[in-house]
Amino acid sequence: MPIRRDPIEEAARRARQQVEHALADLRNARRNAGISQAAMGAALGCSRQLISAIEKGELQDAGCIQLARMGAVVGLDLPIRAYPAGSPLRDAGQLRLLERFRASIGDAWTWRTEVPVSPDALERRAIDAMLVRPPHRVGVEAVTRILDVQAQTRSILLKQSVAQIPRMVLVLADTRHNRSALVDGAPTISPAFPLAHRALMRELRLGQLPSANGIAFV
Repeated sequence: MPIRRDPIEEAARRARQQVEHALADLRNARRNAGISQAAMGAALGCSRQLISAIEKGELQDAGCIQLARMGAVVGLDLPIRAYPAGSPLRDAGQLRLLERFRASIGDAWTWRTEVPVSPDALERRAIDAMLVRPPHRVGVEAVTRILDVQAQTRSILLKQSVAQIPRMVLVLADTRHNRSALVDGAPTISPAFPLAHRALMRELRLGQLPSANGIAFV
């Protein structure tokens, strides 16, 4: 069974590796351009010793702006982007949402949380909860507030596809905002989650595999 590392520490480890790679690129570009550490320091208004310490990775608090400025001296651009890399840590609102949903469906299903999308150790995404009643499995994703219907729907369906789960349930906080967002985003979300709340909850309480993906309001 693969070992799942703490996501925060794993993110810090990847960031340190990326900084090391960036420093190597900066150092090599500086040397290839024939620019000394002293010349780079003069261009940036700092000492040669500081440039040396940054290049060696000895200065832990050398920020991205400083590295970008160093890159500009040697003709490199250091872009910073954020990419999907895993499931976000659930907040208290999501946890309460999941507990309300769990209580509302009864004891027909075995309940598991933070289920890995894939056994691949490099896969960092997880499904919020899994309902298990052999041979059936139902994935559960909890959303307290809909922000981007297309993006959130796409993310859930990708998890379903990779994990090969027959059914997914989108659990939403029963708020005016979320109901309005569903109306506005109906062309996207309705085909993905066609089963309405009442029918979905009836089938789950009976221990039946839902007839389709569905949305539950709690």
